[in-house]
This record gives sequence, C-alpha cells and structure tokens, in this order.
Amino acid sequence: MSRTINFSYKYPYFYYGEKPKYGIEWATNQTTLNGCYTYPMEFNNAVNCDHIKFDIQVVDTGSGTVTNRNWDFMVYRQSYGWVDIGVFTLPESGEYTVDLDVNYIITKFAVVPTSNPGSSRTWTTAITPVEIIVTESLTTVDLRTNEFTYGIFPNTYGVSQNATEVFVNIDGVLKKATNILANVDDTLLQIQNVHSGYFKTTSEQMRVFEFTPTVTASHTIKRKSISGDHEIRLYDSSFNMVGDSYFYNQTFTLTGGSLYYIAVTHYYNNTDTSESYLQIYKT
Repeated sequence: MSRTINFSYKYPYFYYGEKPKYGIEWATNQTTLNGCYTYPMEFNNAVNCDHIKFDIQVVDTGSGTVTNRNWDFMVYRQSYGWVDIGVFTLPESGEYTVDLDVNYIITKFAVVPTSNPGSSRTWTTAITPVEIIVTESLTTVDLRTNEFTYGIFPNTYGVSQNATEVFVNIDGVLKKATNILANVDDTLLQIQNVHSGYFKTTSEQMRVFEFTPTVTASHTIKRKSISGDHEIRLYDSSFNMVGDSYFYNQTFTLTGGSLYYIAVTHYYNNTDTSESYLQIYKT
C-alpha cells in the first residue's frame, strides 16, 4: 500500500553543473560573510540537507597567510538567511575535509575565515563535492504481481528461466495470463508471479517502491529496459543502501518480513526518455 514517507538517502549526483537536481555552482555575485568577500556555492534547487561532505583547498594569494586560523562553514537556510553551523582550524597545508550534519533546508553554502584576517591576506578556495545526504517527502509506489511470470520457457532454441509476459489464445483472442498453474506430480502448483513496477521519465526523477519478501531467500532485482537509462538502488528500512552502488540486474539475500525500498532513478545526464519495468523475483 503506497504511503508518504520522508526518504533519507545519499544523493548520487552531487556534482558541479546545471543538470543535477541538487548540483552546485559558484554564485555569480559576491557576498560578505564574517567581514570577508566571498563567492558561495549555490544549489540548483533548495535541498533538505541532513549531512554534507566536501574537500576544500585554500591557496594564499596575498602577502600573509590564512592557514592555522579558524574558519566557518556557513549555509544559507531557506527563508532565514546565513547560519554558521561548524568551525574548524584550517591546517597549514590549506587542505581540509568539511564533514558536518546540517539538518536545514538550504540553497547555498560557503567556507570563510571566522573573522576578517586583514586586507593584506587574500586567498582562493577550491571545493570538491564528496557526499550529501538529503531527505525528500515522497509517496511510495505499489508493486504489481500480475504483469510477468517467472519460469515460463519460450519455445526457442535452448531453455532459459526469465521473467516473461504470457498470453494465451482464448476463443481466438490473445489474452494476458495473470495466474498460471502447472501440473507437477499430479498436483496443480501456481507458477511464481514476478513483482514489477512501471516507470517512464524524460528527465531526472526518482520513484521508490516498497518490497517485503515473505521468506528469507535470494531475490533478483532487475530493470527490464525499454529505452533510456534507469538506475536501481536498494535500501533497507532505515534507508541504508544495500550494496556499493547502483545496478541494473543483481541478486541479494533478502530477509523475510523485512521492509526494503527500491529506488529507480532517471540518470541525471540523460536527456532522452527513459522507460522500464522494475522486476523482482525469488531465485
């Protein structure tokens, strides 16, 4: 049953550029923070940010140094303005990894000295995105169980076990079979249905399906692609990603009775229409 949840996940496309939903770019206008002129980083869209991590490199360009000083990590909280959420000492190397909880809806961020170090001290700052964890309010989508059937063997050379759409001729009309019984040792057994979901997109978008296996067993989760590029990611009930990355076809040992979230995402850099079926079946 679909429901609205707060889905917390590591956003996979935390890059520079205009295309990612939560991509970042350097602002075109300077702002003054802690008495210092700086160009903040701006998000393409306001983001409900739980945690952020990025590498910075500061290079002195004036007659003095700005290392071995306190620096602030500041975020622009939507509708509230700039907020200082973390202080760190910039090492002499000028290199530091900012790794902080945020827990605000933000539109931009900046790193600046805690106080103005003086007019003779100037610097440039390079920022490399590493990770951002965001929360989105979304409505999960129900899986279907009558679109595909597992283990139907096509009458072609060789035999393969695949998720297959099955049609039968009834009074001269091909109709989709939604429940198939097979005679096994004189007992009619139902052939396993495949859990599936349909998704069609034209730009970056994410759809989240919920799945609770009935038994602990190996389950294959795959994308039946019609066009374009949809990426799949599997999460447990606490929104921890299962596996190292996205996939298109992978088998996992899932725990019976446990809730899993399956996210299907339109790859951010793909401008073509993407259309696919998500398919899940016990193997």
